[in-house]
Amino acid sequence: MRWYVGDTIAEYTSTPDADGIEMARMATRWAPGDALPHWRLAFFEEKNFSPENLAAAVREYELAVQAEPYDFRYWMELGRALEATGDTTNGEKALRRAVELAPSYSHPRWQYGNLLLRQGRVDDAFAQLSRAAEADEQMQAPVFGLASQVFGDDTDKIVRALPSPSLRLQIALNLIKSGKSDDALRIVRTISRSDRQSNREVTEEMAKSLIDNHQFRAALALLSEIEPDANQLPETGHFWNGGFEMPLALPDPKPFHWMIESRTQAQFTLDDARAHSGRGSLRIVFKSPGKLESIPITQTVIVEPDTQYKFQFYERTEALTSASTPFVVVSDTSGHDKLTSSAPLPSGTTDWQPVTLTFKTMPKQDGILIGFYRNPCDEREPICPIYGTVWYDDFTLQRISGPGSAKPGAPSR
Repeated sequence: MRWYVGDTIAEYTSTPDADGIEMARMATRWAPGDALPHWRLAFFEEKNFSPENLAAAVREYELAVQAEPYDFRYWMELGRALEATGDTTNGEKALRRAVELAPSYSHPRWQYGNLLLRQGRVDDAFAQLSRAAEADEQMQAPVFGLASQVFGDDTDKIVRALPSPSLRLQIALNLIKSGKSDDALRIVRTISRSDRQSNREVTEEMAKSLIDNHQFRAALALLSEIEPDANQLPETGHFWNGGFEMPLALPDPKPFHWMIESRTQAQFTLDDARAHSGRGSLRIVFKSPGKLESIPITQTVIVEPDTQYKFQFYERTEALTSASTPFVVVSDTSGHDKLTSSAPLPSGTTDWQPVTLTFKTMPKQDGILIGFYRNPCDEREPICPIYGTVWYDDFTLQRISGPGSAKPGAPSR
């Protein structure tokens, strides 16, 4: 009964003022062999900071450890308090004991690592801190923050301090999100392919972040390591499924695929009966009585920067009726800078016709965006309906000139 009363008083005493401290002392008198009242009193003593209070807190933490010698939490608090009094030697011993009692827990290693870091023992500190970050995702951000404070922008030192492949991938992901893709890719190259594959979710998130930062070739290199079906990835300088030989998913979440959103006004399907070549083509049935300026189909294509390309595809129409018919646009991946565009489709019914365009990619950009659009109708037709069916097939790119292109008369590789 005395233990129960003392424990209850300690548990529900929550204010570190004079009354709270007196209640905590009462709890230790009722239950002197229970760790909780001693821990509570020590905690309150620390809150009223002074050398005398810190010394009193250490005494209470020691009594808590004596009462519960196998509870890592009391050892951890004792170690922290001992360091605060200047007794780093015994503080380190207490924190090391907390780690021994709970080797898979993050907080003891975090406290122990911080003590070692304050002593200037950087390698020993990050041996503990990296284990803390491995054990608990919530610890990763503060550990990475400490690494940045200690090592600055020296990614090589950060990698050596945090040897775990999973942590290195997380560091690389954080660097990509902060716009430091080159540093991130240097870290990725220190991680084996098997480790990147075993951390598939992080690798996928890294590839997505690279795409968001317009690092398309780097993203493709990562995706090629974790995608079991090579047919689901494009080659640099080529459309994915440009001939519509493979099935289309609507919508398709995979990067570098056709991004298509079928709507009532514009219905997209594969047509196995009408193909320019091969087994299929893309059919779009327009039934739009109102405005439809943007046609929801795009694809991001990986290209070489500052390079001249020939772009070709085939188109066909049937009973197409509109004052503004669709056309194809090649732009930078933001969609803001147009590189070239086709002429609007002819109205009525036409057989397969080739469309050939040339354009030059922008310096330092390794991706382009293929999109489908309509021009706004003039003021006399503000609604601008569109009806009919169109087909597209055989989208291809061919590099004409640019960095790495063969010189005239030189043998091709």
